[in-house]
Amino acid sequence: MDDWLQLTEEDIARAQRLARARPPMPDVVIIAPTDIAMPADVAPPGVTPTGDNETGEPAAAVRPIPTAPALRITLADLTPAPPQAQTDPELRRLEQVMLALLNQAREAHLPGWLATSRLTWHDKLADVARGHSADMLQRQYVAHVTPEGTTAAQRLDRSHIRYVACGENIGIVYGEASHGEQGLYEIHNAFMNQPRSLSNHRGNLLNPIWTHVGVGIAYSQDGALIVTQNFISAPAARLRGQ
Repeated sequence: MDDWLQLTEEDIARAQRLARARPPMPDVVIIAPTDIAMPADVAPPGVTPTGDNETGEPAAAVRPIPTAPALRITLADLTPAPPQAQTDPELRRLEQVMLALLNQAREAHLPGWLATSRLTWHDKLADVARGHSADMLQRQYVAHVTPEGTTAAQRLDRSHIRYVACGENIGIVYGEASHGEQGLYEIHNAFMNQPRSLSNHRGNLLNPIWTHVGVGIAYSQDGALIVTQNFISAPAARLRGQ
């Protein structure tokens, strides 16, 4: 808890200058299942052993593994997902769980005199975050910039969100942990276990200049959960508490 207690107004001013010059968009955190390693005795891709090599002789024969059906691409696979004001009630609940984790971390690591030690929920930011999470899931990419080249700042601008500075965190978890709250804890802990820096997920989450946040979650039953956190510093917002 001591690492942010020496935060001064000069630190805040520096954070604001940096965020205006280059919005903090750390690389995506990807958490994969630990049980996907291929066993050492598995045959190379494309073949299935039908003999044995206990005597040192080559396998008698191999037969090809049936090929997968042809890839089918639809218009939906190519169309960017828009901001989403509506979401599944369970995903909305998970978004609030992530908001609580985020604010708990800020209260633990930022000085109490800061008015931004807790961030205010912003509905339009959440709409944009949900849209980006859904787009990444739908079109199978994980990045702050869409395949068309649209940045996080441009997504906010298109939704007419006013801000002084903005930032974005993205995390994705695969496997069993993606099916509930455990995935949120995995992503949040991965963010918070990073070193103190304004340019990574931890620093972005704890950045004292942010005033508002929106969280958007997308989920696939195949075993993937994507979280997007959009932060802004609102115009004319006061950072010092009264």
